[in-house]
Amino acid sequence: MQVGKPILYSYFRSSCSWRVRIALALKNIDYETVAINLTKDGGQQFSEEFQALNPMKQVPALKIDGITIGQSLAIIEYLEETRPTPRLLPRDPKKRAQVRMVSDLIASGIQPLQNLSVLKQVGQENQLTWAQQAITSGFNGSRWTSPPTLPSATSTSHCWPWRPSTCLTPVGSQIHPLS
Repeated sequence: MQVGKPILYSYFRSSCSWRVRIALALKNIDYETVAINLTKDGGQQFSEEFQALNPMKQVPALKIDGITIGQSLAIIEYLEETRPTPRLLPRDPKKRAQVRMVSDLIASGIQPLQNLSVLKQVGQENQLTWAQQAITSGFNGSRWTSPPTLPSATSTSHCWPWRPSTCLTPVGSQIHPLS
C-alpha cells in the first residue's frame, strides 16, 4: 500500500500534531515531517498547496497508504487499525470506551480552547491566563472519569494509558509553557 515513508504535515507547537507524533513513535513508525508554520507569513496552513492537501487548513495531516488523513484522533485510530502492534487501545470494549472518552474530552473539550485561532480572539495580554483556566476547567471536568486499573509491569496489556497520554501530554504542557 504505502510507497515510501508516511508524511506528517505538522507544526512543532501544535498539540494535535504532537499527539500524532507520540502515536507514531509508540508504534515505531518511521515517517517524514513537513513543517507547516502556523504563524509565519500569516499561517502556511492557508497556502493553496496545503489547502489542496487538507481543506480544513489544520495540522496535522498524514499521508499514508495512498490516502491523506486529517484530525489527530482519526489518524491515531487509523494507525491502530492498520498497525495493531503495539496496541494503543485495550481489547476490552468497556475499557476502550473509557480511553476514548478521556481522549475525546481532551481533544474536543480542552484542546480547541487553546488553539491559535481561538487565542487570537482573546487578545495577547489574556491568552495565557485564559488558556490555563480553560484547560484547568477541562481537567477538573474529567475527574468523574475513572480510568481502568493499570496493568502490572509484567502484563502484556499495557496499552490503555498511551492513547489518552497522546492527548494529555501536549495539552498539559500548555498550563506551564516552556517559553
